[in-house]
Amino acid sequence: MKRYNSLDGYKLYKIKKDSNEYYLADDINYRKDINKLIDNLDGLKFDSFIIIFGLDTGEYLKELKTILCKNNRVIIFEPNEEIFNKNKETILEKNISIILYDEESIDDILSSVINGDNFDNLYVHAFGNYSEIYKDEYEKLIESIDSLYFSISGNITLAYRCKESFMRNSIENLKIIKESSPLNSYVEINKDVPAFIVSAGPSLDKNIEDMIRNIDKVKKSFVIASNRTFSTLIENGIKPDLIVSIDPSDAMYDMMKENLKEDIPLLYYEYSNRYLVKNYRGEKIYISNVFSKIINEMNRYGGLSQGGSVAHTCLSMANLLGCNPIILIGQDLAYTYNKHHSTKATFSVDNTINTNLANKFVKDVFGNNIRTTSTLNVFKDSMEYHIEQYKTGRNVEFINASYGADIKGAPHKELSDIFKLNIFDKNKKKLKPNKCIDLDYNKVIDSIINFVDIFIEKSEQGIEQCTILSNLKEEKSLVNIDENDIDFQRFLFILNIVETFESSLESFYLGGYFNKFMFSIKRESFAMLAKDYDRLTSNMKYQGKAFLNYFKRMNEMLIEAKKIIQDEVSKFE
Repeated sequence: MKRYNSLDGYKLYKIKKDSNEYYLADDINYRKDINKLIDNLDGLKFDSFIIIFGLDTGEYLKELKTILCKNNRVIIFEPNEEIFNKNKETILEKNISIILYDEESIDDILSSVINGDNFDNLYVHAFGNYSEIYKDEYEKLIESIDSLYFSISGNITLAYRCKESFMRNSIENLKIIKESSPLNSYVEINKDVPAFIVSAGPSLDKNIEDMIRNIDKVKKSFVIASNRTFSTLIENGIKPDLIVSIDPSDAMYDMMKENLKEDIPLLYYEYSNRYLVKNYRGEKIYISNVFSKIINEMNRYGGLSQGGSVAHTCLSMANLLGCNPIILIGQDLAYTYNKHHSTKATFSVDNTINTNLANKFVKDVFGNNIRTTSTLNVFKDSMEYHIEQYKTGRNVEFINASYGADIKGAPHKELSDIFKLNIFDKNKKKLKPNKCIDLDYNKVIDSIINFVDIFIEKSEQGIEQCTILSNLKEEKSLVNIDENDIDFQRFLFILNIVETFESSLESFYLGGYFNKFMFSIKRESFAMLAKDYDRLTSNMKYQGKAFLNYFKRMNEMLIEAKKIIQDEVSKFE
């Protein structure tokens, strides 16, 4: 690697890669590459997150800093180790950092910095010639960002669409928790017993035929079904050991309504469909993913990792039970045979599936291209991540008996060949009830209503104080002001309400209502440009108007949530 001067006077590196030499940027018109970067950041918001692929000599940094505000954050991924080593000890700026590009760690790094607050406010730019010279690395970076984007946006969309059912489900399911067994009761009770995770992908039709032919070995395994595959297994003479239901929609109840009297344990969590949880006659096992964060009595009860689909929860449960190997059945994550689901596990709700969305291609278990959707691809990435984590935690093998997308960490093996393995010699244990959860339903409901009532009142106080600030006749700056100024005290008062509300653990009770409010209000009231940040954040009148809208929306959200809570509680009175 050598440093040169471009024709227009900028320093740049020339590197050798794969026996070829490349300039990392334009050696004639370097200024053009800097302009491309700066132009790409046009419209930069005060909280935008910037990812740059390639540092080169860092000639663009000085100009980059002039368009940032203190709330912006920049990460520069540098694929050239020599360049990284020259700069890793250099503090570029408090909000600018350089990271060595590493394919093995890129997903973890991105997951730690991209979240629901900034996923739709990202700027991504490959500097100079980096995207051509390091084509594979850059494509992997974009693929990882896209996957994370779809995962986060999918979760937010779900929270928006299901916010009412989430809240109704959690309120009604509170009544059932005391009658359920906690997840903690079953840690490693089926150590080294093989587990079948039965999903509803197109491969299930063939997989289930192999299961029927080897029913004796299936009975020696721990079989985990979802709502969608439960009835199919029962109809084919296969009795699962556990049903997992995490979807909030009423379709989950419809899929199982003909088999509600089965004695197979049902695994559910706070947001699982309330009609199914209430009416299912078998024993129930509770996953504490929400209430354990809020209710003191629930702190000791565990939850399970979730990755977007019920199969992820099934996988997590099999791992908690200590099962080994864990065998994936009907886990296609693609349109195998050009079908979205198994024929045996297709329901009327599937008539709304838009098959045109299957416009991506991945490799199947045989190395051929197969159609999939962005959502299914996100599920695949998430499943591969979880499999890697479980393998790191203990010595467990994953096998994919499906015929869809290749799943890293779970090599494909024909199910008929799996049944020939000498792995079916352990004694399987049933999940016996252990109803030890002591939860006072009325106490929890009172605390939820009390929390909502307190902040309805505080939102009204905020509206009153913000109305005064937004109608100020004089321009007041928050930078140079007497701390005893009455309007400054008003501003501190409203900030305290905001901080207390947003940091309260009880906000988890509001579920999707809180998530939607937080996501929307920051884009509706606080969407200022980076160049205006210092001016507007110091303007008391502007801040008063912004927070006035915040409290109005907060008030509307809390009143709507309270009506739903009261409606559900009234059903038990």
